Amino acid sequence: MATKKLSPTVRRKRAQDVGESERPNTQELILDAAEQLFAAQGYGGTSIRQIAEAAGVNLGMFHYYWGSKQVLCRAVLERRLGPIMAERMARLSAAVETNAPIEELLLAAMEPSLRVTGAAPEQRDAFRSFYGRMLADPSPEMREAMGAIVDGFAQEFMKELHRRCAHIDDKEFYWRMVFLFGAFFYAHNAHDRILTLLGAEFTAPPIEDAAQYLVRFVVGGLQAKPLA
Repeated sequence: MATKKLSPTVRRKRAQDVGESERPNTQELILDAAEQLFAAQGYGGTSIRQIAEAAGVNLGMFHYYWGSKQVLCRAVLERRLGPIMAERMARLSAAVETNAPIEELLLAAMEPSLRVTGAAPEQRDAFRSFYGRMLADPSPEMREAMGAIVDGFAQEFMKELHRRCAHIDDKEFYWRMVFLFGAFFYAHNAHDRILTLLGAEFTAPPIEDAAQYLVRFVVGGLQAKPLA
């Protein structure tokens, strides 16, 4: 007789019925392990067996709580991105309403994720690496999960940037957005390659300061004279 698959709602309800002393510990272990493995290996390169082994739980426990790798990955994203997206939306709305300088608009998008709003200091590096990797992940499952969380904000953000870049045509605006997001994505990843190229006399500055430097760099590009 075939095993009946549980719906996500039923799985969540069953998870909630587990004693409080067990549930947070087990689920957090799985979430932490998944975050680290997805950051290191990507979504497609990570198996549920690897996640379960890294978390120190059996596959049955993994399926009991999450059911699938896609559901788990969405939970890993939402755990950190919930507070980040709330801050982004609030700051974007305020910048639009007050017609604040373009620097404030860019900081609204970049600072919350680089500082990892809502996370403890020891959790921030892992999430930045994970987020940077997932932003560029080509798998359909990851694009769907990421889009469901960030696209609403990203569309409003780009709409306001487009309004403020009336001095350039749509073709040039398109490429400037490609370069903007490329810089933003890389800022969340490990920077070992940059340090290797620069040489031993360089050390990585605090990542918490990156948003200010990134915004200054991007503003220069957005406000530059058009190519044609």
